[in-house]
Amino acid sequence: MRRIVVGVVAAAVSASAAGPALAANQTVGVRDVFFEPPRVAVKPGESVTWNNPGSPGTNAPHNVRFEDGSFTSHPPATFGPWTATRTFTTDGVFRYFCEVHVGQGMSGVVYVNAAGIPPPLAALTVSPHPAQVGQAVSFNGAGSSASQGSIVKHEWDLDGNGSFETDTGATATVSRVYTAAQTLTTKLRVTDNRGATDETTRPLRIHAAPSASFTVSPNAASTGQVVSFNGGASSDPDGSISKYEWDLDGNGSFETDTFTTPTTSRSYSSPGALTVRLRVTDGDGATGETTRSLQLNHYPLPPPLTPVQPPLQPPLTPLQPRPRPGKCSKLKGKRRAACIRKRCRKLKGAKRRACVKKVTRKR
Repeated sequence: MRRIVVGVVAAAVSASAAGPALAANQTVGVRDVFFEPPRVAVKPGESVTWNNPGSPGTNAPHNVRFEDGSFTSHPPATFGPWTATRTFTTDGVFRYFCEVHVGQGMSGVVYVNAAGIPPPLAALTVSPHPAQVGQAVSFNGAGSSASQGSIVKHEWDLDGNGSFETDTGATATVSRVYTAAQTLTTKLRVTDNRGATDETTRPLRIHAAPSASFTVSPNAASTGQVVSFNGGASSDPDGSISKYEWDLDGNGSFETDTFTTPTTSRSYSSPGALTVRLRVTDGDGATGETTRSLQLNHYPLPPPLTPVQPPLQPPLTPLQPRPRPGKCSKLKGKRRAACIRKRCRKLKGAKRRACVKKVTRKR
């Protein structure tokens, strides 16, 4: 986009079809989809003539219509040959276009001033665009030009607030580092040695770089074992991750591209330690990288020890008190046996049998 400061506009116009061109200070050729030249300048009272010769390659329907609606040469579907002339009486900037081919950029401008000289033409390039936060952005206005004389001043609006806060004089370049993600419109205003000015703008997008993060499992691993890598924790603060690239062999190059898939895996045949890398790329082409260390052992690692639980023991059976033989020990034969049975009679089952056995063993 461009803006030129202009004065009050007035004009006297005339047009003729398929006739000789009127005397004019400037002539503009009507081509397939452009005017040649697209910029002309005249003094007040002078004229511009547009010439559509209707020759092969140019015999398409054209017309000349000014943006303010003050002059239209012909209906839009008029074929050549034809000429149209407009006389300008007051200083100003007059923009026009072809109604048939305006969508293809067929337009032009007439500058009217006392010198009959076009103002300078501002041209601006911005690189890189888009740019990352913290990256130096270069602005170059060296393509700007003056019709006569030279460009003596370059003024820049680099923060997009509408004011030209940076003046580099005759130097046509400047740079700036942006510390926050944003979208803005930058501007350049050039001034020639006659004091005439022109402005142009360029959009600029500053974006944050993505952050790479991944896990390795297992780590340590044994030779021949499959190792899994997961970069799903990577993120982009102002967009999304569009590509995951991996350096899985630790040689410094990213030989594995999983595109938008954040996971991959591989096994290793040799033991040792290596550094694995992940590089992520976002939709703006910005990248982020990170590394992880991986330890590879020659033999499979033993499984972790599992605590051994002691076997469950049956509950202890309380020992029954052995009946004391008492006076039975003084007896003999059947009388002694009868005495023992009497003392163990109160016990039952196995306990009773054990009692009898123990007492008998002591006989």
